[in-house]
Amino acid sequence: METPIKEKELPIAELEKLGLYKDGALTLKDNDIAALLAGRRTDLHSLHNLEMDGFKINQLDAKLSLMRGEDGKVALKLHPIYKEVQPHPLLNEKETKQLLAGKQETISKTVNDRGMERRLVIEYDEQTKEFVTYFPYQVEVPFKVNGETLDEKQKKAFQNGEVIELADGTRLRHSAADSKGVRSDNKRLIFSVLLDGGLSYLVMRGLRHLSGNGNIQNDGYTAGYNQAIADMMVGKPKRDLEMTVKDQIDFDQHSQENRTGHNVSR
Repeated sequence: METPIKEKELPIAELEKLGLYKDGALTLKDNDIAALLAGRRTDLHSLHNLEMDGFKINQLDAKLSLMRGEDGKVALKLHPIYKEVQPHPLLNEKETKQLLAGKQETISKTVNDRGMERRLVIEYDEQTKEFVTYFPYQVEVPFKVNGETLDEKQKKAFQNGEVIELADGTRLRHSAADSKGVRSDNKRLIFSVLLDGGLSYLVMRGLRHLSGNGNIQNDGYTAGYNQAIADMMVGKPKRDLEMTVKDQIDFDQHSQENRTGHNVSR
């Protein structure tokens, strides 16, 4: 999938200062690198022996993200865990309370982005206690989820951070605050994306639950997930192939990891 930031643009010097680049290689996990390149936040990292603004910090738990400046250069940002909720200038008190309580997943605003009126989506990161913003047009949408082709309405809703529901009952939404870029009421999903003219499968595991959802998160072995696993194994749709949960688990254990989950290309 295309990303707004390329790997060659990573601010290596800044990452090296944080101990995240050593001996000519990044020490970040693949899913964290993918999150950075996609404009999302990484998982929490425990950083040690930092020197910032003349101060020495023994340990700092923080997420990382990248920001492209007006000069086009990419810079690294740290998102520490705040003691108090950090207010957002575009949110009023009612909107803030709705996001904090999980009554709304996201809130949209119209802003001026370099001379253009654009929709901006705001969501809450409960881990760092601050609000995250993103432009929907920058979100890459999967071609299929659990083998189901998304229609234009679903694609637009996904980009806007709205919850969409699949035929197999799975509910999910895009999340810029999450390193994997998606939250769901199922712990696992399979994204199918068009890559280099072919179809590539991303097996997403350990997904975080939808905000404000009091129900127990499902394991995710739905009919759609089962069939998508089968399609991955044979390389083409084969609707009469059924798989047991054990088959799926065995296959999951042998899948190769990639930067946004686990990837098998056909």
